[in-house]
Amino acid sequence: MVSTAREANFEPSSAEAAALAKSIHNIVRSLLHQIQPSVEDEGISKGQFFAMHVLTNMSAASLSTVAKRLAITAPSACVTIDSLEAAGLVRKHRSARDHRTVEVSLTPKGRRVEARVWDRIGRRIADAAGDLPPEDLATSVRVFHELDRRLDQTLKIRRGED
Repeated sequence: MVSTAREANFEPSSAEAAALAKSIHNIVRSLLHQIQPSVEDEGISKGQFFAMHVLTNMSAASLSTVAKRLAITAPSACVTIDSLEAAGLVRKHRSARDHRTVEVSLTPKGRRVEARVWDRIGRRIADAAGDLPPEDLATSVRVFHELDRRLDQTLKIRRGED
């Protein structure tokens, strides 16, 4: 796609940014509704699923890290992790680096459950997007990747990681 100089320097108006934010909000709300039957089928809550998702790309994480990533209190994270441990979906263990720290990791069963829920969500999204023009899909993917990168960078700066 060729863009003009005006388009290259384009900054969205506050109305356009608000419309984008509202669209993302609506998509998130819809996805949360779509997740519900999938997590219920697995016998877990949405909160438990999101805790599992936090652990998916980590070999292990402290309870405080899980709490921070979920933006919940440490006691709430502890209750969530304890219930997942009781279900055999996570395991708690002492950190190899610091024996004072308890770390949490997904069990193989937990990885399978988390993957099944995402697979169901992915199929629902694919069905919803199935008849969209390929160019629109490609643009959406590109834009969402860039928004994710920018938002992730902002979080890292706030957490002092960058």
